[in-house]
Formats: sequence, structure tokens, C-alpha cells
Amino acid sequence: MLNPVIISVGIAALAVFYYFQNKDISMSYKIEKILLLSFEDYKQNGWPYDVYGPISHSHRNMPRSGQPLGWIIVDTIDTLMLTYNYTQNDATKKKLLKNIEFIENWIENELDYNMDSEVNVFETTIRMLGGLLSGYYLSTQVEVGNPAVYFLKAVDLADRLALSFSNSPSGIPYSSVNLKTGEAIKNHVDNGASSTAEFTTLQLEFKYLASISGNKTYWTLAEQVYEPLYKVNDILNQYDGLVPIYTLPDTAQFWGQNIRFGSRGDSFYEYLLKQYLLTHEQTYYQLYRSAIDGMKKHLVKRSYPSGLTYIAEKPYGLNGLTSSKMDHLVCFMGGLLAMGATEGYTIKEARSMDFWDSDREDDWILAMQLTHTCYQMYHQLPAGLSPEIVVFNYPESERNQYEQISDTERISWWTSPTEDFFVKPLDGHNLQRPETVESIMFMYHLSNDTTYREWGEEILGNFEKNTAVKRNGRVEAYTSLNDCMHVPTSKRDNMESFWLAETLKYLYLLFQDNVNLHEIVFNTEAHPFPVLDKAKMDRLNLTTEWSLN
Repeated sequence: MLNPVIISVGIAALAVFYYFQNKDISMSYKIEKILLLSFEDYKQNGWPYDVYGPISHSHRNMPRSGQPLGWIIVDTIDTLMLTYNYTQNDATKKKLLKNIEFIENWIENELDYNMDSEVNVFETTIRMLGGLLSGYYLSTQVEVGNPAVYFLKAVDLADRLALSFSNSPSGIPYSSVNLKTGEAIKNHVDNGASSTAEFTTLQLEFKYLASISGNKTYWTLAEQVYEPLYKVNDILNQYDGLVPIYTLPDTAQFWGQNIRFGSRGDSFYEYLLKQYLLTHEQTYYQLYRSAIDGMKKHLVKRSYPSGLTYIAEKPYGLNGLTSSKMDHLVCFMGGLLAMGATEGYTIKEARSMDFWDSDREDDWILAMQLTHTCYQMYHQLPAGLSPEIVVFNYPESERNQYEQISDTERISWWTSPTEDFFVKPLDGHNLQRPETVESIMFMYHLSNDTTYREWGEEILGNFEKNTAVKRNGRVEAYTSLNDCMHVPTSKRDNMESFWLAETLKYLYLLFQDNVNLHEIVFNTEAHPFPVLDKAKMDRLNLTTEWSLN
């Protein structure tokens, strides 16, 4: 006779299993509804414009030509494809397919990049070229769409963007390019300097395109920026692997001393690791390792009084005062450190592999700590959503190391319940950014710790509650916020494309079970590319052709 205790324990275990399984399905369905509602509101009231206000239904295109770049449309296509692949709801699947076909028809027949307009090379690469390339990749994997449509449009756009490299003596591209004439244009401000993160965040897109087109020129152009940048500035010795946020494109020399992992610095570090993950090229892991070691030495700090881990800034160089300011943008670093430690394997698998060492263990711990800090930036706010920027509190005994926060500022700034961080009045907006849920998604799939799903569910609920646009009591769309320090929230009439391209995608993937992070690499706009086949790379002679020696 079976032991009744064993039977009851087994039944309880099954009950817990089915509870969480059903909960995850429920969360997936909820996100599917938000995605379709957001996209179909745009489709009805903002199509095909690049900028859309879901409250007023206002819309405009970004280029001066008046033609659409497909800013929201192309950025969204792979989110719809991934959701189509995962959904278990037949009605949802049909709606997604209809929208995918609608977008694909527009891309093939209406989208024309031969426009007499200046565009930012970085933004157009990560959003438009990245979106087209991931559309190509996913259309070959999930049996929806025509890969040729995305491939041909990607080649057309990449050939136009590549002309931004043409006038630069150093090989570093200028910030903008005219898509029709090919004229490369320097930054209109900052002494013509290029953002260091911008010209070092083209490489995944151009290298993946080189691998599927067989055209090595894309690879060569994207890679040629690194040798002058590292050698002219002696980055490893003079900057401990870190970089100031501006670079003069003609000479490759840094302009200014401001070092940070927020805006204009962030994706420089991201693409060092992700090039290694995409291409297996060890040079980029070595550069990433140097940068992370430099970050730990100079920028990783703890708040007062609770000891929240954050990444500070050095606005006056490595030897200057530290700023305890941290952009929400920096919250991608939890996921990046976790991927750098594990290379996409679960932490249990990674710790048994030959590559595991004490540096990676330390990176993993830091990844958990940073992700927890970024969660607190949501959890402690009245709206349950993070502001754009926070300033962390520091212990009085260390005040001489930091840009000082005056008593007047401490009174006038919003203070978190634990007193670990402050928010300035002009920094309290929320643009529905993805970086925290990005890290939460990576941490969940690499650890299998359900705490991360609980955090994601909490954040999603606060997006639902506080960013919904309602008419006659019915939710019609979701939008940005002017202020998340007070409830009810003040809404901003703008839906950024990354709400659809990144935030909802990462939240959706958080609640899927079969996400293999060892086989795909997300670009900085959450567009997935497959890890490149080493044998194919060898056949096409796609290899790193520079070194620091």
C-alpha cells in the first residue's frame, strides 16, 4: 500500500507546479493583450508615422522629407513574430498574423529609404536595420513572413548608412548621413564629436548582415573603429578599459573626460560582450573583461544607508570627484553581467564549465545586486515605476569623494522611503523604458529563480495601472508619464517605439519557458540575432583583423 504522506506530498507538488504554470500562461495572455492593444491603437490612429501621441492621436514623421522611416513599425515586427511563435491562444495568433502580414506588405511596397533626409546613424542602425535583420531571422525560424522582404530592405538601408564612414580619416563614422545623397555629417554640437557609444553600437547589425549576405565590407567597416580608438587613447592603460562619452571622429581622440555607463556610454560596453557572444571572437571578451574590471575599480558604489549597489559616474575623469547619479539606462548592466558570466547557460551549468572562474562568480553576484537595485527604483516609487534618473545617497564619512548634495537639494528632491536615493523634480518622468525588465528577464532564465518573475509581474501591473490611456472607462492605449513620484500620475502624450520593441518583448519572454539564451544575442534595441556559425565565418573570412599588439 502506498504511503498516504508520500501521496499527499506528491499531490501538493503537482498543485504548486500547475499553479505556477497556469499563472505564467495568464501573464503571457495579459502581455499579448497589451501588445495588441498598443499596436492596433497606433495602427488605427498613428500609422505609418514615426512619432505617435496616444492621448491626442497626434503624429509626425522624423525626416525633413516628410517620409516615414518606419520607426515604430519596423521596430515592432519581431515582437509580433516572437509572440506569434509562443502564444497558445488561437485568436491571438490570428490577430498577430494579420498584423505581421500588414507590416510586411507596407515594408515591401511603401517603405522607401531613398529620402533626402539626414538621419542619426546609430539610432537608425539599432532600430531600423536591427528590426529588419531580426525580421529576416525570425521569418526563417517561425514560419511566418517572407525573409526576402526583410533582407533586401536591410541591404538597401545598410548600404546607405555605410556611407557615414566615407569622410572620416580615422575610420570612425560621422554621427549622421543623408540617406539619398550619402553625405556624412558630423554632430552639430559638442565640437563635432561623435558619441562613443553610438559608433561602437553598429557592430552586431553590420556583422550579422555580413554573415547572411556574404559581403565582408559590412564587417570591415563596423570593426575598423576599434583599433584607432584603443591605440590613440591607450584605453587599457590610461583609462582602465573605460571610455569618455565623446570622441572626435577625424582623429579618434576622446573629447572631454566624462565617463559613465548611462547615455552615450552604455552600449559601448554592451557591444564588446555581445560581439564576443555573436562571433566567438576572443578579442572582444578580453576588452569587455578589462572594462568590467575598470568599472568595479572606479564606479561600483554602495548607497547609504541600505547598501544598494549602483554604478556611479566620473564626470571629470577617473581622478575626479564621483557623481552618485545613475540613469535608468544603466539598469541593463545586471543582465549584461549575467550573460558575460554564464554566456547564456544557466548559472548551474556555467559553474561546471571550463571557462568559469572567480571573476565570473563576482560578475554574477554583482548582476544580482544591480538588478535588485533597479527593482527598488520601481518598488519604492509611489507609481511603482522608475524615474529616468536617480541620485544615490552616500555616507557622510565619504562626502569628500562625491559631488556634494546640498541640504537644500535634499529637502527639495523626492526622497525614497529607505532614504537610499533621491529624484530631482525634472528627472521623475517614465518613458516605459526596458532596461530593468531586460535584466530581470535575463536573470530569471539564467537562474530559474521565480523571484524575478514576481518582480516582472509587479512592474507590469504598475505599467497597466498608471500608463493606461482610457476613454469612457475603457483602456485604448499606453503612454509615457511626466511624473512617477505622485499618484494619480501625470501622463505624457508619447509612446516610444521601445515600448513595443523592447519593454513588452522582454516582459513577454520573462514568462516563457523555452528561451535559449545561448543561441541568440539581442541587439541594444532587443532585436534577436542568431549566434554565428564558426565554420561559416571561416568560409567567408569573417574574423577580427586587428589587435592591440
